[in-house]
Amino acid sequence: MGDVLSVRIDKDLEGRLTFLMKERRIVDRSAYIRRLIDRSLTEDFLDYLSEEVAAKRISMWKAASMAGISLRSMMSELAKRGVSMYDEQSLREDLLFAEGK
Repeated sequence: MGDVLSVRIDKDLEGRLTFLMKERRIVDRSAYIRRLIDRSLTEDFLDYLSEEVAAKRISMWKAASMAGISLRSMMSELAKRGVSMYDEQSLREDLLFAEGK
């Protein structure tokens, strides 16, 4: 297994956790919390990579590779986060191509 992590949670968070576990009939609290953490970290990592692509510090290819997903999936993640994949340089190149230059 991995390292042990102790976390204190407030009553509101505890209440929501208990409610969801009861409603979903989840009995393994630790496994459920690990799954929630994994989901949250994955989303946060994709947010970070999207910010890096938007700032042009890394390419879409690099971001996809770092996330362990396909380029198509990365493009979908970027679109969900409102990151434009079509920049001014791409427009110039397309216009030149359309003009036959």
